[in-house]
Amino acid sequence: MVCGVEGDGGNGIVLADIRAAQDGDAEAYARVVESWGGPLLRFCRNHLPATMDAEDVVQDVLLAAWQKLPDLDDRSRFRAWMYTIARNRCREVIRTAGRRATDPVAPEEVPVRIDTRQDPARTHARDAAMTALKESVDRLADNQRRIWVMAHIDGLGYAEIAEIEELPVSTVRGRLARARATIAEEMEPWR
Repeated sequence: MVCGVEGDGGNGIVLADIRAAQDGDAEAYARVVESWGGPLLRFCRNHLPATMDAEDVVQDVLLAAWQKLPDLDDRSRFRAWMYTIARNRCREVIRTAGRRATDPVAPEEVPVRIDTRQDPARTHARDAAMTALKESVDRLADNQRRIWVMAHIDGLGYAEIAEIEELPVSTVRGRLARARATIAEEMEPWR
């Protein structure tokens, strides 16, 4: 133990913050929220239809986690615990919410900042490759896409994904392997 830090509860959260938050320290929980806001938003966006507001679900998840935090027995499993709460809340929202109309923004309407210090051709090639990767991931079957995002974007291991998705580890491995093979094949022109 160095400087009072026992270890990482996932996403750069020290277990000391989790322990303090469990004891009712709102400032410690604010640090937890700061670390987890982005990853939870990405997770919820990948588990909800585009028409549903992931930001609202994340707020619900963070509130539920604050209320349930004293019941968390194993702080080292914090990451899987948070993602499980998020998955369950996403499922509940999908099950109970009526479809809400939204006005999605077309990609061409999103303002783009141009950094004139970079080589435009290289920047364009990188952006095109990233767009192709995003499209390839978006075309995956939902169950493969969710697992690929958890593994490659959120950095979760097979066991954590299996727990969150309520699947055997072998199923997670198989779906991730199929997702990787599909993406590798579709991204071949970009190598």
